[in-house]
Amino acid sequence: MAISSSLTSAYSSSSALNSLVSQYMTLERRPLTTLNTQKTSLNSSLSIHSDLKTKISDLLTLSRELGSTETTAIYNSRTSSSGDETKITASAGSGAAVGTYQIRVKQLATGASLQSTAALLTKPATISSSKVAPGSGTIDVTKSFANAGFGSTPTGTVTIGSWTSADLSTYTSVQTFMDAVNAAGVNANIYYNKTEDKFYLESKTVTALTFSESVAGGSTGFFTQVKMRDATTPYAYHGTTDATGVQSNVILNNANFDTALTSTTTGKFKINGVEISYDTSTDTLDAVISRINSSTANVNVFYDTSLDKLLIKSKGAGSTDTITLSDVTGNLMNVLKLDTASATSGTDAKFTINSTSASDEITKSSNTFTINGINYTLKNTNVTAYTDTTYTTITVKQDTSALQSKINDFLTKFNAVTQYIKDKTGLDAYTKARGVFAGNTTFASLRSQLYKKLSEQVTGLTSGNPDYLSKIGITFDSYLKASLSNTTKFNDAVSSNSQAVQDLFNSTNGVAKKLETLIKPFVESASTSRGSIIDETKNVISNRITDIETRITRMEARLKIKENQYRQQLYKMQDLLNTAVLQGNQITTQLSYSSQYTY
Repeated sequence: MAISSSLTSAYSSSSALNSLVSQYMTLERRPLTTLNTQKTSLNSSLSIHSDLKTKISDLLTLSRELGSTETTAIYNSRTSSSGDETKITASAGSGAAVGTYQIRVKQLATGASLQSTAALLTKPATISSSKVAPGSGTIDVTKSFANAGFGSTPTGTVTIGSWTSADLSTYTSVQTFMDAVNAAGVNANIYYNKTEDKFYLESKTVTALTFSESVAGGSTGFFTQVKMRDATTPYAYHGTTDATGVQSNVILNNANFDTALTSTTTGKFKINGVEISYDTSTDTLDAVISRINSSTANVNVFYDTSLDKLLIKSKGAGSTDTITLSDVTGNLMNVLKLDTASATSGTDAKFTINSTSASDEITKSSNTFTINGINYTLKNTNVTAYTDTTYTTITVKQDTSALQSKINDFLTKFNAVTQYIKDKTGLDAYTKARGVFAGNTTFASLRSQLYKKLSEQVTGLTSGNPDYLSKIGITFDSYLKASLSNTTKFNDAVSSNSQAVQDLFNSTNGVAKKLETLIKPFVESASTSRGSIIDETKNVISNRITDIETRITRMEARLKIKENQYRQQLYKMQDLLNTAVLQGNQITTQLSYSSQYTY
Protein backbone atom coordinates (compact mmCIF):
# COMPACT_ATOMS: atom_id res chain seq x y z
CA MET A 1 0.00 0.00 0.00
CA ALA A 2 1.46 3.44 -0.98
CA ILE A 3 2.10 6.07 1.75
CA SER A 4 -0.31 9.04 1.71
CA SER A 5 0.89 11.90 -0.49
CA SER A 6 -0.33 14.48 2.04
CA LEU A 7 1.77 12.96 4.77
CA THR A 8 4.73 12.84 2.44
CA SER A 9 4.42 16.51 1.46
CA ALA A 10 4.10 17.53 5.12
CA TYR A 11 7.63 16.34 5.88
CA SER A 12 9.38 16.43 2.54
CA SER A 13 9.87 20.24 2.02
CA SER A 14 12.15 22.51 4.13
CA SER A 15 9.47 25.22 4.31
CA ALA A 16 7.02 22.75 5.79
CA LEU A 17 9.61 21.63 8.31
CA ASN A 18 10.40 25.25 9.31
CA SER A 19 6.71 25.92 9.70
CA LEU A 20 6.38 23.00 12.11
CA VAL A 21 9.41 24.20 14.10
CA SER A 22 7.94 27.71 14.27
CA GLN A 23 4.64 26.37 15.60
CA TYR A 24 6.37 24.35 18.28
CA MET A 25 8.55 27.34 19.32
CA THR A 26 5.56 29.65 19.55
CA LEU A 27 4.22 27.43 22.30
CA GLU A 28 7.61 27.22 23.96
CA ARG A 29 8.07 31.05 23.91
CA ARG A 30 4.91 31.85 25.84
CA PRO A 31 6.77 32.24 29.18
CA LEU A 32 9.40 34.47 27.45
CA THR A 33 6.64 36.69 26.02
CA THR A 34 5.20 37.04 29.52
CA LEU A 35 8.61 38.12 30.87
CA ASN A 36 9.10 40.73 28.11
CA THR A 37 5.63 42.12 28.84
CA GLN A 38 6.55 42.40 32.50
CA LYS A 39 9.82 44.12 31.60
CA THR A 40 8.02 46.66 29.37
CA SER A 41 5.55 47.38 32.15
CA LEU A 42 8.34 47.87 34.70
CA ASN A 43 10.26 50.20 32.36
CA SER A 44 7.10 52.26 31.94
CA SER A 45 6.71 52.37 35.72
CA LEU A 46 10.34 53.46 36.08
CA SER A 47 9.79 56.29 33.60
CA ILE A 48 6.60 57.40 35.38
CA HIS A 49 8.41 57.53 38.73
CA SER A 50 11.17 59.62 37.12
CA ASP A 51 8.59 62.02 35.70
CA LEU A 52 6.93 62.34 39.10
CA LYS A 53 10.27 63.07 40.74
CA THR A 54 10.92 65.87 38.23
CA LYS A 55 7.52 67.42 38.90
CA ILE A 56 7.91 67.21 42.66
CA SER A 57 11.45 68.65 42.42
CA ASP A 58 10.06 71.60 40.45
CA LEU A 59 7.44 72.16 43.15
CA LEU A 60 10.11 71.87 45.86
CA THR A 61 12.19 74.57 44.16
CA LEU A 62 9.24 76.97 44.07
CA SER A 63 8.31 76.09 47.66
CA ARG A 64 11.80 77.00 48.79
CA GLU A 65 11.75 80.28 46.89
CA LEU A 66 8.42 81.29 48.42
CA GLY A 67 9.53 79.99 51.80
CA SER A 68 12.78 81.96 51.78
CA THR A 69 13.41 84.63 54.39
CA GLU A 70 16.67 85.85 52.79
CA THR A 71 17.08 89.42 51.58
CA THR A 72 17.15 88.06 48.02
CA ALA A 73 13.70 86.46 48.41
CA ILE A 74 11.01 87.40 45.90
CA TYR A 75 9.20 89.43 48.57
CA ASN A 76 12.09 91.90 48.48
CA SER A 77 11.95 92.40 44.72
CA ARG A 78 11.52 96.06 43.84
CA THR A 79 10.53 98.28 40.91
CA SER A 80 11.65 101.87 40.46
CA SER A 81 10.76 104.83 38.27
CA SER A 82 12.19 108.28 37.62
CA GLY A 83 10.18 111.43 37.13
CA ASP A 84 12.76 112.63 34.56
CA GLU A 85 15.21 110.13 33.10
CA THR A 86 17.12 112.92 31.34
CA LYS A 87 18.20 114.02 34.85
CA ILE A 88 18.38 110.80 36.88
CA THR A 89 17.79 107.09 36.28
CA ALA A 90 17.45 104.54 39.07
CA SER A 91 17.07 100.81 39.55
CA ALA A 92 16.13 99.26 42.87
CA GLY A 93 17.96 96.17 44.07
CA SER A 94 16.47 93.42 46.19
CA GLY A 95 15.44 94.77 49.58
CA ALA A 96 15.76 98.44 48.61
CA ALA A 97 13.86 100.79 50.88
CA VAL A 98 10.36 101.37 49.52
CA GLY A 99 9.44 105.04 49.25
CA THR A 100 9.48 108.27 47.27
CA TYR A 101 12.72 110.24 47.03
CA GLN A 102 13.18 113.85 45.92
CA ILE A 103 16.65 114.21 44.40
CA ARG A 104 18.19 117.68 43.90
CA VAL A 105 21.39 117.54 41.82
CA LYS A 106 23.55 120.63 42.06
CA GLN A 107 26.75 119.27 40.46
CA LEU A 108 27.76 116.25 38.41
CA ALA A 109 30.95 114.31 38.97
CA THR A 110 33.52 115.06 36.29
CA GLY A 111 36.91 113.67 35.44
CA ALA A 112 40.21 115.50 35.27
CA SER A 113 41.17 117.15 31.97
CA LEU A 114 44.31 118.48 30.36
CA GLN A 115 45.14 120.16 27.05
CA SER A 116 48.07 121.54 25.08
CA THR A 117 49.25 124.86 26.50
CA ALA A 118 49.16 126.44 23.01
CA ALA A 119 48.36 125.63 19.38
CA LEU A 120 50.69 122.98 17.95
CA LEU A 121 51.27 124.99 14.78
CA THR A 122 51.67 128.79 15.11
CA LYS A 123 53.73 129.29 11.97
CA PRO A 124 52.14 131.19 9.07
CA ALA A 125 49.71 128.95 7.20
CA THR A 126 46.67 129.25 5.01
CA ILE A 127 43.89 127.03 3.72
CA SER A 128 41.39 127.15 0.87
CA SER A 129 38.50 129.39 1.94
CA SER A 130 35.95 126.84 0.63
CA LYS A 131 35.73 123.63 -1.39
CA VAL A 132 37.86 123.71 -4.54
CA ALA A 133 36.20 121.27 -6.96
CA PRO A 134 32.84 122.26 -8.45
CA GLY A 135 29.72 120.56 -7.13
CA SER A 136 30.37 117.53 -4.94
CA GLY A 137 33.52 116.50 -6.79
CA THR A 138 37.12 116.35 -5.56
CA ILE A 139 40.52 116.99 -7.11
CA ASP A 140 42.43 113.99 -8.42
CA VAL A 141 46.02 115.03 -7.70
CA THR A 142 47.40 112.08 -9.70
CA LYS A 143 46.25 113.76 -12.94
CA SER A 144 47.40 116.86 -14.80
CA PHE A 145 45.96 120.29 -13.97
CA ALA A 146 43.79 120.07 -17.09
CA ASN A 147 42.24 116.75 -16.04
CA ALA A 148 42.33 116.90 -12.22
CA GLY A 149 38.81 118.30 -11.83
CA PHE A 150 39.25 122.06 -11.30
CA GLY A 151 36.42 124.38 -12.29
CA SER A 152 38.93 126.15 -14.55
CA THR A 153 42.35 124.75 -15.36
CA PRO A 154 45.06 126.60 -13.37
CA THR A 155 47.67 128.18 -15.69
CA GLY A 156 50.82 130.28 -15.49
CA THR A 157 53.39 130.01 -12.70
CA VAL A 158 53.46 130.44 -8.91
CA THR A 159 56.00 132.02 -6.59
CA ILE A 160 56.39 130.90 -2.99
CA GLY A 161 59.04 132.84 -1.09
CA SER A 162 62.02 133.06 -3.43
CA TRP A 163 61.05 130.05 -5.54
CA THR A 164 59.13 130.24 -8.82
CA SER A 165 57.62 127.22 -10.47
CA ALA A 166 57.69 126.14 -14.08
CA ASP A 167 54.55 126.67 -16.13
CA LEU A 168 51.82 124.54 -14.54
CA SER A 169 51.05 122.84 -17.84
CA THR A 170 54.51 121.23 -17.80
CA TYR A 171 53.84 119.21 -14.63
CA THR A 172 52.58 115.68 -15.28
CA SER A 173 50.23 115.83 -12.27
CA VAL A 174 49.11 118.13 -9.49
CA GLN A 175 51.01 115.91 -7.05
CA THR A 176 54.22 116.36 -9.07
CA PHE A 177 53.79 120.14 -8.74
CA MET A 178 53.21 119.86 -4.94
CA ASP A 179 56.28 117.60 -4.59
CA ALA A 180 58.33 120.25 -6.38
CA VAL A 181 57.11 122.94 -3.97
CA ASN A 182 57.88 120.80 -0.92
CA ALA A 183 61.38 120.00 -2.21
CA ALA A 184 62.23 123.56 -3.29
CA GLY A 185 64.03 124.49 -0.08
CA VAL A 186 61.89 127.57 0.60
CA ASN A 187 60.61 126.17 3.94
CA ALA A 188 57.06 125.76 2.64
CA ASN A 189 54.79 122.73 2.55
CA ILE A 190 51.67 122.27 0.38
CA TYR A 191 49.19 119.37 0.38
CA TYR A 192 45.60 118.54 -0.59
CA ASN A 193 42.97 117.20 1.85
CA LYS A 194 40.55 115.14 -0.23
CA THR A 195 38.02 114.77 2.61
CA GLU A 196 37.64 118.53 2.90
CA ASP A 197 38.42 119.24 -0.79
CA LYS A 198 40.85 121.97 0.30
CA PHE A 199 44.53 122.80 -0.24
CA TYR A 200 46.86 123.61 2.67
CA LEU A 201 49.96 125.83 2.45
CA GLU A 202 52.21 126.01 5.51
CA SER A 203 55.47 127.75 6.37
CA LYS A 204 58.12 125.53 7.92
CA THR A 205 59.58 128.49 9.79
CA VAL A 206 58.21 131.45 11.76
CA THR A 207 59.03 133.81 8.92
CA ALA A 208 56.28 135.26 6.75
CA LEU A 209 54.59 133.06 4.20
CA THR A 210 54.60 134.86 0.85
CA PHE A 211 53.08 133.53 -2.33
CA SER A 212 51.78 134.85 -5.62
CA GLU A 213 50.69 133.72 -9.07
CA SER A 214 51.57 134.93 -12.57
CA VAL A 215 48.98 134.53 -15.28
CA ALA A 216 48.86 136.17 -18.67
CA GLY A 217 45.34 137.63 -18.23
CA GLY A 218 42.20 136.03 -16.83
CA SER A 219 41.59 134.52 -13.40
CA THR A 220 43.04 131.05 -13.86
CA GLY A 221 45.99 131.43 -11.55
CA PHE A 222 46.66 128.54 -9.17
CA PHE A 223 46.00 130.43 -5.91
CA THR A 224 42.82 131.89 -7.35
CA GLN A 225 41.54 128.43 -8.37
CA VAL A 226 42.41 126.84 -5.01
CA LYS A 227 40.71 129.81 -3.26
CA MET A 228 43.69 131.10 -1.34
CA ARG A 229 43.68 134.55 -3.04
CA ASP A 230 41.70 137.22 -1.23
CA ALA A 231 39.67 139.40 -3.59
CA THR A 232 40.45 142.64 -1.76
CA THR A 233 43.93 141.86 -0.50
CA PRO A 234 45.63 139.59 -3.03
CA TYR A 235 47.53 136.67 -1.55
CA ALA A 236 46.46 137.46 2.02
CA TYR A 237 45.98 134.65 4.53
CA HIS A 238 42.54 133.17 4.99
CA GLY A 239 42.01 132.72 8.74
CA THR A 240 44.54 133.05 11.53
CA THR A 241 48.29 132.65 11.25
CA ASP A 242 47.88 128.97 12.26
CA ALA A 243 44.82 128.38 10.10
CA THR A 244 45.71 124.84 9.09
CA GLY A 245 46.71 123.10 12.33
CA VAL A 246 48.94 120.01 12.12
CA GLN A 247 48.35 117.03 9.87
CA SER A 248 47.42 114.26 12.31
CA ASN A 249 47.42 111.59 9.61
CA VAL A 250 50.99 111.99 8.35
CA ILE A 251 54.14 110.36 9.72
CA LEU A 252 55.35 112.23 12.81
CA ASN A 253 58.65 113.08 11.14
CA ASN A 254 56.72 114.85 8.36
CA ALA A 255 54.20 116.69 10.57
CA ASN A 256 54.76 120.47 10.67
CA PHE A 257 54.94 120.90 14.47
CA ASP A 258 56.20 124.18 15.91
CA THR A 259 58.76 122.22 17.93
CA ALA A 260 61.06 119.75 16.22
CA LEU A 261 61.21 116.12 17.34
CA THR A 262 64.57 115.39 18.97
CA SER A 263 64.32 111.73 18.03
CA THR A 264 63.71 110.61 14.46
CA THR A 265 63.24 106.96 15.44
CA THR A 266 61.59 105.74 18.65
CA GLY A 267 60.45 107.28 21.89
CA LYS A 268 58.36 106.68 25.01
CA PHE A 269 56.15 108.67 27.35
CA LYS A 270 53.92 107.93 30.33
CA ILE A 271 50.29 108.81 31.00
CA ASN A 272 49.02 108.00 34.48
CA GLY A 273 52.00 105.70 34.91
CA VAL A 274 51.25 103.71 31.73
CA GLU A 275 54.16 103.67 29.28
CA ILE A 276 53.35 104.28 25.59
CA SER A 277 55.92 103.69 22.83
CA TYR A 278 56.00 105.33 19.40
CA ASP A 279 58.12 105.37 16.24
CA THR A 280 58.44 108.76 14.54
CA SER A 281 59.31 107.14 11.21
CA THR A 282 56.14 104.98 11.02
CA ASP A 283 53.55 106.36 13.47
CA THR A 284 51.15 109.23 12.86
CA LEU A 285 49.67 111.44 15.57
CA ASP A 286 46.35 109.64 15.00
CA ALA A 287 48.09 106.29 15.61
CA VAL A 288 49.63 107.52 18.87
CA ILE A 289 46.25 108.86 20.04
CA SER A 290 44.59 105.51 19.25
CA ARG A 291 47.31 103.66 21.18
CA ILE A 292 46.70 105.83 24.24
CA ASN A 293 42.92 105.40 24.09
CA SER A 294 43.18 101.60 23.89
CA SER A 295 45.68 101.40 26.76
CA THR A 296 44.99 101.12 30.49
CA ALA A 297 45.86 104.79 31.08
CA ASN A 298 42.12 105.41 31.71
CA VAL A 299 41.93 108.50 29.49
CA ASN A 300 40.36 109.57 26.21
CA VAL A 301 42.56 111.69 23.92
CA PHE A 302 41.58 113.57 20.77
CA TYR A 303 43.02 116.26 18.55
CA ASP A 304 40.78 119.33 18.26
CA THR A 305 41.38 120.82 14.81
CA SER A 306 39.52 124.03 15.66
CA LEU A 307 41.85 124.68 18.62
CA ASP A 308 44.89 122.94 17.13
CA LYS A 309 45.41 121.31 20.52
CA LEU A 310 45.50 117.85 22.02
CA LEU A 311 42.74 117.38 24.62
CA ILE A 312 42.86 114.66 27.29
CA LYS A 313 39.82 113.64 29.34
CA SER A 314 39.98 111.19 32.24
CA LYS A 315 37.59 108.24 32.19
CA GLY A 316 37.44 108.53 35.97
CA ALA A 317 35.69 111.17 38.05
CA GLY A 318 35.81 112.89 41.40
CA SER A 319 37.70 115.66 43.12
CA THR A 320 40.77 113.47 43.60
CA ASP A 321 40.93 112.43 39.95
CA THR A 322 43.91 113.82 38.02
CA ILE A 323 46.12 113.19 34.96
CA THR A 324 49.90 112.83 35.01
CA LEU A 325 52.23 112.57 32.01
CA SER A 326 55.88 112.91 31.09
CA ASP A 327 58.40 112.08 28.37
CA VAL A 328 60.56 109.04 29.05
CA THR A 329 62.69 109.15 25.91
CA GLY A 330 62.26 111.61 23.06
CA ASN A 331 60.26 114.84 23.38
CA LEU A 332 56.80 114.09 21.96
CA MET A 333 54.98 115.44 25.04
CA ASN A 334 57.00 118.66 24.64
CA VAL A 335 56.22 118.81 20.92
CA LEU A 336 52.52 118.38 21.70
CA LYS A 337 52.86 121.16 24.33
CA LEU A 338 51.64 118.88 27.10
CA ASP A 339 54.75 118.59 29.25
CA THR A 340 54.10 121.82 31.15
CA ALA A 341 50.30 121.59 31.08
CA SER A 342 48.48 121.42 34.42
CA ALA A 343 45.54 119.07 34.77
CA THR A 344 42.22 120.43 35.86
CA SER A 345 41.08 118.17 38.68
CA GLY A 346 37.75 116.38 38.52
CA THR A 347 34.73 117.27 40.61
CA ASP A 348 32.45 115.30 42.91
CA ALA A 349 28.73 114.89 42.33
CA LYS A 350 26.73 116.99 44.82
CA PHE A 351 23.07 116.38 45.63
CA THR A 352 20.50 116.00 48.40
CA ILE A 353 17.80 113.40 49.02
CA ASN A 354 14.50 114.66 50.45
CA SER A 355 16.17 117.83 51.72
CA THR A 356 16.48 121.50 50.77
CA SER A 357 19.34 122.08 53.21
CA ALA A 358 22.97 122.38 52.10
CA SER A 359 23.97 120.71 55.38
CA ASP A 360 22.40 117.48 54.04
CA GLU A 361 24.52 117.59 50.86
CA ILE A 362 25.86 114.22 49.72
CA THR A 363 29.03 113.98 47.62
CA LYS A 364 30.03 111.08 45.38
CA SER A 365 33.13 110.67 43.23
CA SER A 366 31.03 109.08 40.47
CA ASN A 367 27.69 109.82 38.86
CA THR A 368 26.76 106.16 39.37
CA PHE A 369 26.37 104.93 42.94
CA THR A 370 24.13 102.95 45.31
CA ILE A 371 22.34 104.26 48.40
CA ASN A 372 20.02 102.05 50.50
CA GLY A 373 19.84 99.44 47.76
CA ILE A 374 18.88 101.94 45.04
CA ASN A 375 21.29 102.27 42.10
CA TYR A 376 21.38 105.88 40.90
CA THR A 377 22.84 107.36 37.72
CA LEU A 378 22.97 111.15 37.58
CA LYS A 379 22.59 112.47 34.04
CA ASN A 380 22.26 116.23 34.55
CA THR A 381 21.83 118.89 37.20
CA ASN A 382 18.32 119.99 38.10
CA VAL A 383 18.94 122.80 40.65
CA THR A 384 21.35 125.66 41.15
CA ALA A 385 20.60 125.79 44.87
CA TYR A 386 19.09 123.19 47.19
CA THR A 387 16.34 125.59 48.12
CA ASP A 388 15.01 125.42 44.55
CA THR A 389 11.52 123.98 44.29
CA THR A 390 12.53 121.77 41.36
CA TYR A 391 13.69 118.18 41.89
CA THR A 392 13.46 114.74 40.31
CA THR A 393 11.29 112.14 42.01
CA ILE A 394 12.48 108.53 42.30
CA THR A 395 9.75 106.07 43.35
CA VAL A 396 10.55 102.60 44.70
CA LYS A 397 7.80 100.02 45.18
CA GLN A 398 7.51 96.34 45.94
CA ASP A 399 7.45 94.38 42.69
CA THR A 400 3.94 92.97 43.03
CA SER A 401 3.91 91.56 39.50
CA ALA A 402 7.10 89.54 40.17
CA LEU A 403 5.57 88.08 43.36
CA GLN A 404 2.32 87.31 41.56
CA SER A 405 4.20 85.60 38.75
CA LYS A 406 6.17 83.48 41.24
CA ILE A 407 3.00 82.41 43.06
CA ASN A 408 1.35 81.50 39.74
CA ASP A 409 4.39 79.35 38.89
CA PHE A 410 4.12 77.71 42.29
CA LEU A 411 0.44 76.87 41.80
CA THR A 412 1.14 75.55 38.29
CA LYS A 413 3.77 73.15 39.67
CA PHE A 414 1.38 72.16 42.48
CA ASN A 415 -1.37 71.30 39.97
CA ALA A 416 1.10 69.36 37.82
CA VAL A 417 2.01 67.06 40.74
CA THR A 418 -1.52 66.44 42.01
CA GLN A 419 -2.94 65.87 38.50
CA TYR A 420 -0.11 63.49 37.56
CA ILE A 421 -0.67 61.35 40.64
CA LYS A 422 -4.39 61.29 39.90
CA ASP A 423 -3.85 60.31 36.24
CA LYS A 424 -1.51 57.47 37.18
CA THR A 425 -3.80 56.17 39.92
CA GLY A 426 -7.10 55.64 38.09
CA LEU A 427 -8.16 53.46 35.12
CA ASP A 428 -7.15 54.33 31.58
CA ALA A 429 -10.30 55.57 29.81
CA TYR A 430 -9.53 53.54 26.67
CA THR A 431 -7.52 50.49 27.74
CA LYS A 432 -9.20 50.18 31.16
CA ALA A 433 -5.76 49.36 32.55
CA ARG A 434 -5.00 50.38 36.13
CA GLY A 435 -2.51 53.19 36.63
CA VAL A 436 0.98 52.60 38.03
CA PHE A 437 0.05 54.26 41.32
CA ALA A 438 -3.27 52.40 41.71
CA GLY A 439 -3.37 50.90 45.18
CA ASN A 440 -0.21 52.81 46.17
CA THR A 441 -1.13 54.40 49.50
CA THR A 442 2.12 56.39 49.66
CA PHE A 443 1.32 58.54 46.63
CA ALA A 444 -2.40 58.63 47.29
CA SER A 445 -1.60 60.01 50.75
CA LEU A 446 0.85 62.52 49.25
CA ARG A 447 -1.85 63.91 46.97
CA SER A 448 -4.35 64.35 49.79
CA GLN A 449 -1.69 65.91 52.04
CA LEU A 450 -0.79 68.40 49.31
CA TYR A 451 -4.36 69.61 49.12
CA LYS A 452 -4.55 69.79 52.89
CA LYS A 453 -1.39 71.89 53.28
CA LEU A 454 -2.57 74.34 50.65
CA SER A 455 -6.09 74.76 51.97
CA GLU A 456 -5.75 74.57 55.74
CA GLN A 457 -5.31 77.46 58.14
CA VAL A 458 -1.85 78.85 58.78
CA THR A 459 -1.33 79.17 62.50
CA GLY A 460 0.97 81.43 64.51
CA LEU A 461 0.29 84.58 62.49
CA THR A 462 -0.47 88.07 63.78
CA SER A 463 -4.11 88.36 64.74
CA GLY A 464 -6.20 89.88 61.98
CA ASN A 465 -3.74 88.99 59.21
CA PRO A 466 -4.78 86.59 56.40
CA ASP A 467 -4.45 82.98 57.63
CA TYR A 468 -5.89 81.17 54.60
CA LEU A 469 -4.70 81.41 51.00
CA SER A 470 -8.28 82.06 49.99
CA LYS A 471 -8.07 85.41 51.81
CA ILE A 472 -5.51 86.64 49.29
CA GLY A 473 -7.37 85.31 46.23
CA ILE A 474 -6.05 81.72 45.90
CA THR A 475 -8.82 79.11 45.52
CA PHE A 476 -9.58 75.61 44.17
CA ASP A 477 -12.05 75.02 41.34
CA SER A 478 -14.41 72.05 41.01
CA TYR A 479 -11.58 69.95 39.56
CA LEU A 480 -9.36 70.75 42.58
CA LYS A 481 -7.11 72.94 40.45
CA ALA A 482 -5.51 75.72 42.49
CA SER A 483 -5.20 79.22 41.02
CA LEU A 484 -4.82 82.89 41.88
CA SER A 485 -8.44 83.48 40.89
CA ASN A 486 -8.84 86.96 42.37
CA THR A 487 -5.89 89.20 41.48
CA THR A 488 -7.68 92.28 42.83
CA LYS A 489 -7.89 90.72 46.30
CA PHE A 490 -4.23 89.69 46.01
CA ASN A 491 -3.00 93.14 44.98
CA ASP A 492 -5.05 94.77 47.74
CA ALA A 493 -3.55 92.40 50.29
CA VAL A 494 0.01 93.14 49.14
CA SER A 495 -0.62 96.89 49.04
CA SER A 496 -2.20 97.02 52.50
CA ASN A 497 0.19 94.64 54.28
CA SER A 498 2.86 92.96 52.18
CA GLN A 499 4.48 91.43 55.29
CA ALA A 500 1.23 89.61 56.11
CA VAL A 501 1.19 88.04 52.64
CA GLN A 502 4.82 87.06 53.06
CA ASP A 503 4.13 85.47 56.47
CA LEU A 504 1.36 83.38 54.92
CA PHE A 505 4.02 81.61 52.86
CA ASN A 506 7.37 81.80 54.68
CA SER A 507 6.55 81.93 58.38
CA THR A 508 7.34 78.86 60.52
CA ASN A 509 3.95 77.31 59.70
CA GLY A 510 3.63 79.00 56.31
CA VAL A 511 2.23 77.16 53.30
CA ALA A 512 5.53 77.06 51.41
CA LYS A 513 7.43 75.86 54.48
CA LYS A 514 4.93 73.05 55.12
CA LEU A 515 4.98 71.91 51.51
CA GLU A 516 8.78 71.85 51.52
CA THR A 517 8.79 69.62 54.60
CA LEU A 518 6.15 67.32 53.07
CA ILE A 519 7.68 66.73 49.64
CA LYS A 520 11.41 66.91 50.36
CA PRO A 521 11.71 63.21 51.41
CA PHE A 522 10.20 62.13 48.11
CA VAL A 523 13.01 63.60 46.00
CA GLU A 524 15.96 64.18 48.35
CA SER A 525 17.71 61.59 50.50
CA ALA A 526 17.71 62.11 54.24
CA SER A 527 21.02 60.28 54.71
CA THR A 528 23.92 58.83 52.76
CA SER A 529 22.72 55.29 53.43
CA ARG A 530 19.29 55.69 51.86
CA GLY A 531 17.94 57.54 48.87
CA SER A 532 14.72 59.48 48.55
CA ILE A 533 11.36 57.71 48.62
CA ILE A 534 11.07 57.79 44.83
CA ASP A 535 14.70 56.79 44.28
CA GLU A 536 14.29 53.80 46.61
CA THR A 537 11.17 52.76 44.70
CA LYS A 538 13.03 53.13 41.42
CA ASN A 539 15.84 50.97 42.78
CA VAL A 540 13.37 48.19 43.58
CA ILE A 541 11.90 48.44 40.07
CA SER A 542 15.37 48.50 38.48
CA ASN A 543 16.37 45.37 40.42
CA ARG A 544 13.24 43.58 39.20
CA ILE A 545 14.05 44.60 35.63
CA THR A 546 17.60 43.30 36.03
CA ASP A 547 16.29 39.99 37.40
CA ILE A 548 13.84 39.62 34.50
CA GLU A 549 16.55 40.42 31.97
CA THR A 550 18.71 37.66 33.49
CA ARG A 551 15.82 35.21 33.25
CA ILE A 552 15.13 36.28 29.67
CA THR A 553 18.77 35.73 28.70
CA ARG A 554 18.78 32.24 30.21
CA MET A 555 15.42 31.34 28.70
CA GLU A 556 16.49 32.46 25.22
CA ALA A 557 19.55 30.23 25.49
CA ARG A 558 17.36 27.25 26.46
CA LEU A 559 14.91 28.01 23.64
CA LYS A 560 17.72 27.95 21.09
CA ILE A 561 18.67 24.49 22.34
CA LYS A 562 15.04 23.40 22.28
CA GLU A 563 14.56 24.70 18.74
CA ASN A 564 17.62 22.77 17.57
CA GLN A 565 16.27 19.60 19.22
CA TYR A 566 12.93 19.97 17.43
CA ARG A 567 14.71 20.54 14.15
CA GLN A 568 16.93 17.44 14.56
CA GLN A 569 13.96 15.26 15.49
CA LEU A 570 12.03 16.43 12.45
CA TYR A 571 15.06 15.84 10.23
CA LYS A 572 15.13 12.19 11.50
CA MET A 573 11.42 11.78 10.91
CA GLN A 574 11.90 13.17 7.43
CA ASP A 575 14.67 10.66 6.72
CA LEU A 576 12.53 7.74 8.01
CA LEU A 577 9.60 8.90 5.93
CA ASN A 578 11.74 9.23 2.81
CA THR A 579 13.07 5.67 3.38
CA ALA A 580 9.55 4.31 3.89
CA VAL A 581 8.34 6.02 0.73
CA LEU A 582 11.25 4.58 -1.26
CA GLN A 583 10.61 1.06 0.07
CA GLY A 584 6.90 1.36 -0.62
CA ASN A 585 7.56 2.42 -4.20
CA GLN A 586 9.92 -0.53 -4.69
CA ILE A 587 7.34 -3.01 -3.39
CA THR A 588 4.70 -1.51 -5.63
CA THR A 589 7.01 -1.82 -8.63
CA GLN A 590 7.84 -5.45 -7.87
CA LEU A 591 4.19 -6.38 -7.41
CA SER A 592 3.32 -4.77 -10.70
CA TYR A 593 6.16 -6.63 -12.44
CA SER A 594 5.12 -10.00 -10.97
CA SER A 595 1.50 -9.61 -12.10
CA GLN A 596 2.63 -9.51 -15.73
CA TYR A 597 3.84 -13.15 -15.57
CA THR A 598 0.89 -14.70 -13.83
CA TYR A 599 -0.70 -17.63 -15.77
